Parts: sequence; C-alpha cells; structure tokens
Amino acid sequence: MVTPTVHDWRSREIVTADTLNAYVRDVHGFLYRPPAAKLALRQRGTYSGANPADAVDRGRWLPFNTWATIPLYQAGKGTRPADEYDPSGMAKTGPDGTVWGLAVPESGLYAVTFGGVIDTNGEASNVHFRVGKGQWGTSAVPFASHCPGRYSTASDGTSRYLGSISTTIALSKGEVVSVMGIADKDFVLARSTLAGRSFLELRWVGRIP
Repeated sequence: MVTPTVHDWRSREIVTADTLNAYVRDVHGFLYRPPAAKLALRQRGTYSGANPADAVDRGRWLPFNTWATIPLYQAGKGTRPADEYDPSGMAKTGPDGTVWGLAVPESGLYAVTFGGVIDTNGEASNVHFRVGKGQWGTSAVPFASHCPGRYSTASDGTSRYLGSISTTIALSKGEVVSVMGIADKDFVLARSTLAGRSFLELRWVGRIP
C-alpha cells in the first residue's frame, strides 16, 4: 500500500464516502498493516557439527577476516515458519536465487531488529556483525553494528557468539537492507539448529521528518 496522504480538513468541507475512505480508512489501514517483514537467516558455511543440506557455501568454513553477507529464507520456509512474514514482498532475491536482503517498498522511518549467531573455528578475538543499506556485499553502507562477546565453547573447540542489533533508520523506497558478519577465525553464520535466534526484521514506523 502506498503511504496515504494526511489530509488537512477545512471548515465546512463537504465530506463524502470517497474522502472518508481516502483520508480515514486508508490511513488507519496503513497504520494497522504498515510495510513489514521478518525473515529467518539461512546458515552460511558448514563444519562437521553444523552441516544442514540447505546451507549456502556448504562444505567449508567461511574464511577469516572476510566480510560475508548472511542469506535469508523466504517467509514460512525458515527455521521458525510461524514467526516469519513478508506481506509487503520485501525479500530481495539475487541472481543465484538466494534471498540476500530486504527491499523497502515505501520511504519512511523503519525499525530494524536483527539477531545473529557466529560459530568460529577456535576462540576469536574479533567478531563483528553489521547491518547496512545498499546492495548486499562489500558495497553495502553500514548503519549499525555489534561486536558480541563469546557465548559458549564446545568440546570440538568451536566458539559461539550471539549478536543483536535494534535501531531506527530513514530509508528510501527501493533501498535494500542486508546483514554481514566477520571473525578473525574461520567461521559459520546463522547456525540453523538455533531456531529463531538468527533473523532480520523491518517495520515502517513513521514518515521521514
């Protein structure tokens, strides 16, 4: 739905069904169902303890000190389908058919919420998530980031880091929001067995001032 017009009423203005629908019903409808999406992140990279069949870059760790964009599932096809939605059609599919970001359908202020997991091959000194706008990959311009501390260490020597980001950002129609991760040890992103822990959510919350 296109962002509705906020109407300034005039004294003695004639009210019709069309004006009520345009300036009352449509405004309420937009606020009741604003552009929004929440998609689960899809595992990227694998190792012996985390090797789902649908992982991107399956069969290898992701190389250390190299930023990697985290792919997403289509709504309803991720690790927690009941919590996933995309009625605005924000999922942005790349040339390889993988969803790499969320494209904004209307300009405005958007609440952005992210949760992510990085498993590293040994204890890492630097682990970093960032959320950016623009095309996914190294060309994305970051607007929020988080360097999480270690959450746990497994018996196989891998370490786990849990990240979260919550912010509000002005976005223009068509801009794409994506998430990236990096570590100074070989790593895996968005481990699939932690259902509901890795996700990206966008929600329109107001007009750009």
